[in-house]
Amino acid sequence: MSHIQEALVRLSGDLPEFRDSFLWGEVEAAPYISQLKRTVDALEIKFDSGSRPKPPLDPEEVWAKWRTVGYELTELDSRQVRTLCVSPTTAMRPKLIQALTKSPDSLKRVTTFTGFVQAYFGQWRTMADPESAEKLIQRMLEQGRIPRKSRVLEVWRRSLYLFSAEASKRIGQVVIRDRRAVKHVCADFFIDGSAPVAMDAHEQATSQAVGELIQRDVRIGQESALKELQWISSTLLTKALSGDAYRLAMGKLIVSRLAESLPLFQSAIVDLVHADERMGDPRLAHCAPNWRSVSKEAKERFLAWLAKETLQFFFETLVPRNDENRRRANFWLEYAKQHGKIKDFQVAVSDEDRPKVLASRTKTIPSYSRVTMGKTSAFLMVFEGYGTEYVVIEFSETGNAAYIYSRKAFESGGVKLRSQTFNLRDDLKRMDDAHERILHLTETRQRWEVKAKRMLSELGIRP
Repeated sequence: MSHIQEALVRLSGDLPEFRDSFLWGEVEAAPYISQLKRTVDALEIKFDSGSRPKPPLDPEEVWAKWRTVGYELTELDSRQVRTLCVSPTTAMRPKLIQALTKSPDSLKRVTTFTGFVQAYFGQWRTMADPESAEKLIQRMLEQGRIPRKSRVLEVWRRSLYLFSAEASKRIGQVVIRDRRAVKHVCADFFIDGSAPVAMDAHEQATSQAVGELIQRDVRIGQESALKELQWISSTLLTKALSGDAYRLAMGKLIVSRLAESLPLFQSAIVDLVHADERMGDPRLAHCAPNWRSVSKEAKERFLAWLAKETLQFFFETLVPRNDENRRRANFWLEYAKQHGKIKDFQVAVSDEDRPKVLASRTKTIPSYSRVTMGKTSAFLMVFEGYGTEYVVIEFSETGNAAYIYSRKAFESGGVKLRSQTFNLRDDLKRMDDAHERILHLTETRQRWEVKAKRMLSELGIRP
């Protein structure tokens, strides 16, 4: 407080000196206002006398006029020529490319040339004669026909490959080298991120990055493999990538040695596929079309992974933990680990077990059906036997045999594998329709696993 009072004293002490200076007198505002008014009036006169901006020309109308004069550029004024050169609808037409090749000075204005180039990027190599357009652009840049200096022109002049069939591949290589997003690299080249060349570069970069990763030796370890997959996922496997390119990349990752040898890497791929609408669970009807372009090997491997994970989920979450149940889990995991053995599967959960599912800490809870009229849950598996598909059903509660049905007999009761509800007795445990049953007897001279494996083998089902 004392500091403030001292400052006020000093200010008041300086006031007499200020009064005696030439700054103290009143300022006459009129001269300054008068000068400001004259300036405003002069600006208004200048604005009113200037020509107003002209509306843009219709490129098709200009083209029609050009046709009537025998496609002679000299018959058009500079504004009409510019309209044809920068319009996406007319810029890449062969007639105009031919005329501009003969009269390249029509492109020497920076704005006209850049508009022409952007039209090229927007129709990258889909026009009738891409080579002629590319030669024209390269010649304009190499020969320095555009007098004005421009950063855009300098970038394009240093990167003439942008105007060739190699453009998308070379941009993709820059993306991989610099570890940057495609849209940012394209922005450096003054290319719109939605242009065809940018989209193709995205696919090229994704293919190259995935190819380099799957060629790596498994000795790189889980951490390095996961780190690289994370970069590919966050930078390249984005929503901007086409569905076909995404599925091609994921298919390669699924069948890679890394995915087979590194469990955490495999789980990460499963999570990616589950979370993306471009693939999803191949067993579900709305996802099945996504997998039509994926190789049979990739689909079978992924289903095997899902079957293994879901089987483990079933026995770890819904089945009481004891030695007998652990033996059952290990028995079926032998089949689940083999590609193509389990053709399809479904979990059916009882009302009593639903809280266990909801309380589980599993990141991806499998889709499941509901079991009615019983406390036990079920795991349904489809196997291919000798010309016949079989449905094998294991139950969560100890003391239940595993039921084996031909698929035709199972579905004759009016249910399908993906039915929303199953009646325990009427749908899942139909003694009269069952082909065989596996009894998990522990107090016998021969292990039940040996007998069960022989029984399945006779049906054509082997691990």
